[in-house]
Amino acid sequence: MRVERGEVEQNPTDLVGGGGPEGDEHLWVKGRLFKVAQSLGAEAVVEHSLTRADVFLPEHNLVLEYQRWSTDFRGRTAQRWSTGAARTIWMFPWQPPNAPRTGTLKLFNNEVFEHGGIYVAVRNKDDLSELQRPWEDPSQERTARLYASGSIAVFDPDRGALIRRQLSLATVLAEIMSDERVLAHAVVLTKANGHRARKRLWVLREDLAQAETAREKRRHAMSKSPITEQQSEPPVERKVQPAGDSAAEQHHPPSPVDVQASAASAELAPSPPAAEMSNDDRAAPEEAARETFAVTSNANLAARPPKNHQPTPRGSWWTSITDWFRRL
Repeated sequence: MRVERGEVEQNPTDLVGGGGPEGDEHLWVKGRLFKVAQSLGAEAVVEHSLTRADVFLPEHNLVLEYQRWSTDFRGRTAQRWSTGAARTIWMFPWQPPNAPRTGTLKLFNNEVFEHGGIYVAVRNKDDLSELQRPWEDPSQERTARLYASGSIAVFDPDRGALIRRQLSLATVLAEIMSDERVLAHAVVLTKANGHRARKRLWVLREDLAQAETAREKRRHAMSKSPITEQQSEPPVERKVQPAGDSAAEQHHPPSPVDVQASAASAELAPSPPAAEMSNDDRAAPEEAARETFAVTSNANLAARPPKNHQPTPRGSWWTSITDWFRRL
């Protein structure tokens, strides 16, 4: 992280308790967290001496900690837990997608995507695309709002899955304090590749139940889909040619149905090596027809007896005897 106004550049590992110096940004965010908690009707203590928290909510045993430097997250969380803080929510300054992949950013990502940390952005409430810095420009104090992202998930009914979303930090904290939004391991749909991954997320109990119901429906549909396809249209079997078959059988072109089935299933799984044939190995239909006709003709000729071995017509011996009696 860059050194902000009012901060002193130094090695965070040399500081007592870890972390880093508090600059203007840190002080402003800490003050805004205090105001947000008060606006939600919660008792809030700034710089709580026992837990050493930025903002401590005694009624909820909850620590709100804004961190711009690398520190011993697990150790400091355990220390706060031992002094009565049941939960610590680590908050970090929001980073753009093209931010350099520094060691500090990797640590922040690990806290956010694996342990329920929250990225916090200071945005213009009238234009969320505009990032603001009210600690440098006091005129932005009126429009600046805190927004939470990273580990915040909601249920998307169109996709039937949980997705990550940016929400007002005040709304998220209100839901956490009322126990409507909980930190849970759940399957979330990633934006990068559309895959589903199990992560630790802040999610509404209701959304968590809807996501689980949608997953069960998909599982049920997948278990029923093979039976449905078999009843509507029997699957086309792809025969693998044994290694000992003759060259003529290996070059025999597949039927049109087999070709279509191979093309469709190639997207799902690779074809067995023995079933793959190059264009040069496949005989053209006309050539195959001529080969078939030639084999059939040769077989018919082989079945015919030679002309010089014509069998004696039936009844010729009786004619010979009759002619012999006539000559008597």
